[in-house]
Amino acid sequence: MRFFPDSYTFLSIGSFALRWYAITLIAGVIAAYLLTSKGMKAHGYDVDTVDEMLVLCMIGGVLGGRIFWVLENLPEYLKYIPYIFALSDGGFDILGTIVGISAMMFFYCTRRHMSTLRTMDVVMPSLLLFAVIARFGRSFADVAIWFANGIDLIGFLVLYFFVRPYHEGRRRGDVAAIGFMFIALSRLICMVLRWDPTAKGVMIPAVCVELFGIALYYVVHKRRPTKPIVLFDLDGTIMDTRSMVIQCFKYLYMRYNDPLNFTKDKRNLVFRLPLKEAMEKLFPDQDADQLCDEYRKYQSSFSWSDSVSLFPNVKTTLDELWQNGYVLGIVSTRMTSSCESWLRQLDLSHCFGTILGRDLYTDLKPQPGGILYAGRKLKRGHDSCVYVGDGLNDIRAAKAAGVYSVAFISDPSKREAIEELNPNRIITDMSELKELLNENHEWADENC
Repeated sequence: MRFFPDSYTFLSIGSFALRWYAITLIAGVIAAYLLTSKGMKAHGYDVDTVDEMLVLCMIGGVLGGRIFWVLENLPEYLKYIPYIFALSDGGFDILGTIVGISAMMFFYCTRRHMSTLRTMDVVMPSLLLFAVIARFGRSFADVAIWFANGIDLIGFLVLYFFVRPYHEGRRRGDVAAIGFMFIALSRLICMVLRWDPTAKGVMIPAVCVELFGIALYYVVHKRRPTKPIVLFDLDGTIMDTRSMVIQCFKYLYMRYNDPLNFTKDKRNLVFRLPLKEAMEKLFPDQDADQLCDEYRKYQSSFSWSDSVSLFPNVKTTLDELWQNGYVLGIVSTRMTSSCESWLRQLDLSHCFGTILGRDLYTDLKPQPGGILYAGRKLKRGHDSCVYVGDGLNDIRAAKAAGVYSVAFISDPSKREAIEELNPNRIITDMSELKELLNENHEWADENC
């Protein structure tokens, strides 16, 4: 067993040799996977999605890298065609690898109702990081590769720390477009200056990728963002249920406390906090989960038709959005049957393409389960999605899903707590939503 027998090898045992390039290739895959996982999680995607993407990226990377390599060395491979499939010769082109991965991402995103541009904005910096780390293994044998790696490292730093973060004028697809331009330019420089021996001097593929990046940048800045799906909470957002809520809490106070202790400050607290947190504050000696169940059971035992109404301008706004082709949905912590019943009474059922109560999805608010499931059920995904809610958990769920959060505030006492969560927008009248949806930007959380 020998360590570092030559500049290409980390370890040799008899006829077995562990190359530096193999080690750095694996390290590059791991680093790219971790960075992509972080970005996709911020967009509301789980680890299973990232794992599926990794498998497809590896397949696309191998195929794309090999195809580009063979095209660049076509005269040699035409002499003996079976060598095209001899992957053991190590012939892979980094530019082709990235193109192959991008093609696989387009296929995957289309099938999963995901935004290809948003996904590629996450993946592109990871691809550059992968290229830097993977190529590092060959730099021990060829000092010139350090220069090529330096260019790609600069590209990664610029994309990740300057282009990727949200800023005025940034468009979905900017990171991907600039990434394509930078990678192709880097490849052309390596060909001209002979910094990377794998760059054989066939410039046509690099020029094509450069032109594609320029065209993509132009298109993403000219296109109007996709019309989003618009999801709503029900209680406190569409329906004014304040009178009903007060009466339900009075019932609990009669059972477990004294109704005289249900002061104005405590009533305000009820509307500022999620239900379970309110129970914990108001009834510290009782089981909060049990109280929530009792609260819901008591509420479902009456019709409350005289205690519930629509907020001003809700019906006209929803009707207008529906008539203008917006896909609308409800994501509530009520039972689905209760949501449907109330919407029928309020003559709003026709507006909504999906109505989800807590019995239809897991990971209740503040987790993003309902929002994510609504996007899948509508076959639109959640990459262009607005969620409108009045509660703290509504905004938390929207943030966790990476969607555009709109806080609807009908009670000024809730404003300070809502503002601390930094929703994308705050409205005080539902009619403001129509003007908001006419704005020209992407419909996702700007902080992703």
